[in-house]
Amino acid sequence: MLLAVILFSTAFTPSVTKQVNLISAIANKTITAKITSSGNYSGNCVNIELTNNTNNPLSIISAGGTKFHPENEDEQTLIQLEDDIIVLKPKGVYKGKIAAFCTEASDRCPSEASTMRLSKNSNPKFDQLITYLKGKQIPKTTYQDAVWAISDNKSISNISNETKASNDFRIYMADLTGQKNTWYSSPQNVEVDNQGNFNYETVNINGALEFDCTKGAKVRQDVMKANGEPMFQSEKSMTAQSTHIRYRFRMSVRGWEKGEYYIKIHDGNQTLAKYEFSI
Repeated sequence: MLLAVILFSTAFTPSVTKQVNLISAIANKTITAKITSSGNYSGNCVNIELTNNTNNPLSIISAGGTKFHPENEDEQTLIQLEDDIIVLKPKGVYKGKIAAFCTEASDRCPSEASTMRLSKNSNPKFDQLITYLKGKQIPKTTYQDAVWAISDNKSISNISNETKASNDFRIYMADLTGQKNTWYSSPQNVEVDNQGNFNYETVNINGALEFDCTKGAKVRQDVMKANGEPMFQSEKSMTAQSTHIRYRFRMSVRGWEKGEYYIKIHDGNQTLAKYEFSI
């Protein structure tokens, strides 16, 4: 009778879910994986199909730092920044997407349905970025510009800093990449042509400006090229209500030539402040 009870209990003991890394699970054939590009370069752009080859449930970890390489070497390699955990039933199949971001801004966008192989990240700056992101409420819209700041030395100014979390993030990224944390943000319009080539355009400049002046002064702001050539001269003035002024500045620069510019704040006689920016 005791033997029968033991056998009965053993037969109904639930299987323990084994936790394994995605790359390791593919290598040892614990799972079969089909990983392809969705034809995009950022966000949920990796298609993944996993089949559990075992009779046990599996917890598959696709870890931050996993890199996805398209079969065409002229196309962009992508990197995952946050962990994904995929639970597979015994012999089960999972189909879904993984968020990943381009690490080669000068290469072409991955082709749709292109097979992708996996590797682990070897850049310590990406490891530091991944560690920083854990548990923080940072807008995911900033992730791609942060990756390009590391991989391609793209400007920190492209990372939006409209919230405290994103502003702290940009300060961190400036320190990580050795760049100056600019006073302004310069969001990029990114377009991909039918050959997969990229075009990057700055669409606006925005940030906080401040200066000291005489109360009641008639203040103007002009926009100049680096060589002093006027781009825009304000016809209206602002009457200063105090001796220290701070205000939000926003200007559309779509279609402007790439180069160095500055905002000149003046009272008609003297320059009160000068704010430089790049496009």
